[in-house]
Amino acid sequence: MKKAFVFDFDDTLAFTDARVLVLGWIDREGYYGGATRKVVKRLTPAEFNTYELQKDEEFDFSQFKNPEFILDGKPTKLIELAKQVHSEGHDLFILTARSDSVAGAIQGFLSQFYIKATAVHCVGDAGSDISRNKRKVLLTIMESYDKIYFYDDDAANVKAAQEIGVKSYQV
Repeated sequence: MKKAFVFDFDDTLAFTDARVLVLGWIDREGYYGGATRKVVKRLTPAEFNTYELQKDEEFDFSQFKNPEFILDGKPTKLIELAKQVHSEGHDLFILTARSDSVAGAIQGFLSQFYIKATAVHCVGDAGSDISRNKRKVLLTIMESYDKIYFYDDDAANVKAAQEIGVKSYQV
């Protein structure tokens, strides 16, 4: 039986200091609706998963495109499972909402723990529906494996994977 293990990166395999910035159009008194764009909130990946943009707000993902935040990351406890899976010779994939520009940095982070991912799939450049984009990648992986295990911190991503028959775990 050919198995694949698929891990999200942020808050699943690593904690980083990268934040999703919420930008708002602010006036001189600090109220929304002004002419100046400023950072009004800094969201962790977990906070981003449930945050609803307000009127005159937009997301800025620039910190998630910066490799330094990845290389300075701290491993979660799940890194031990990833090490075990890799040492047993199973294929290991990373499926993240980050941009393609950081795939090499993610491999670099993993190499610190003697892990080499079969592939790093970054769906952050593919549009805003991350769950749908992750689901598409999982469907592609399903074509080549008998069993897939998926680990993610976001409930919507886990639910999307379960809907297509992937054994999924919210961490």
